[in-house]
Amino acid sequence: MSEIFPFNLPAPTAWYAVLYVVTLLMHVVFMSYVLAGSIMLGAAGLRGMLGKSGHASDWSAVTTILKDWMPFALSAAITAGVAPLLFVQILYQQEFYTANLLSFHRWMAILPVLIVAFYLLYLLKANRIEGKTALQGVVAMLVMACIVFVGWSWVENHLLSLNKAAWPKQYETQAMVYRNPAILPRLGFWIASAFPTASILLAWQLRAEASGVIGDTTKRAVRPLAWLALISLVLSSAAAWPVIRSVLPAGVGGAPAAETSIRVGMIVAGLGVVLQAAAWLSEVSGRAVRKVGLALASGGAAMFWLGILVSREAARLSIVGSDAVFARHERVGTIAGFMIFLTFAVIGLGTIGWIVRSVARARSRARA
Repeated sequence: MSEIFPFNLPAPTAWYAVLYVVTLLMHVVFMSYVLAGSIMLGAAGLRGMLGKSGHASDWSAVTTILKDWMPFALSAAITAGVAPLLFVQILYQQEFYTANLLSFHRWMAILPVLIVAFYLLYLLKANRIEGKTALQGVVAMLVMACIVFVGWSWVENHLLSLNKAAWPKQYETQAMVYRNPAILPRLGFWIASAFPTASILLAWQLRAEASGVIGDTTKRAVRPLAWLALISLVLSSAAAWPVIRSVLPAGVGGAPAAETSIRVGMIVAGLGVVLQAAAWLSEVSGRAVRKVGLALASGGAAMFWLGILVSREAARLSIVGSDAVFARHERVGTIAGFMIFLTFAVIGLGTIGWIVRSVARARSRARA
């Protein structure tokens, strides 16, 4: 047990690492919806399926829900990303800030790009362009480009932060782009991993008749979602081990704890894949995914992401971890900031719970 993340770490580092993984897990849920959802809308826009009148396709219910909910999902993903952003600065201060400074304007471009994407999503759901297939298609593809750009930027920043040997050249050349052959495979892994989680969330929304989508279209939409989730599960499972482990130096004999933690994380993620696949296979075989099946898939998704994130951080800490880094975490732990964080976390979660409960009650009264 002492060789497995986070038990192989000093107590302060382990504490911050656990908080980082837990808060990042919440962010990943909304991030998956936004990343996969933007690609679904972009693909639908490219095929001229948005704003199209006439016979509804199997994807009509999905695109209707996505257009309605994507602005909220993007704002939720950004909000849920605040806590892990704070913890990543504590855990990987030098590496994170160095990568930010070396990328400079290119890295900061994610802010205006996210703002543009946010307003384009509201334009996409606006009544004034409803029915205008070409215009909605262009807007959807622009949103997809913005979200994929942000994802690429985070992958690029992550890999640059771990490659200290590349820092001098990146600084000397003042390059705005960090080139690494591992960027595209890693981005592809994140995209593939986002689709099963997004499919689960969309299936829950279809069951709840979100955005007024009711009737036979909701039933027809679940099957293509199931196929999409299954294909993505296969792709993400195949890429998980080589992508996560690719950051480790060749011959990682000096980091046996990282190797063990990655293996354990991959086992947990694999069990999560099995649970998700079992739920989706019942749909493609003709048996509808019921509430129990979706709950099973949701638990599997949580296991998958928990295993992936644990493996990811075990690999990263094996590279950047040192006595000096662990000593800094211990010093930070003596500052009474955690109670402030915990207090506002409780207030924030309580407020969100109260809002959700109030809206649910209002909807119930409206239906009565």
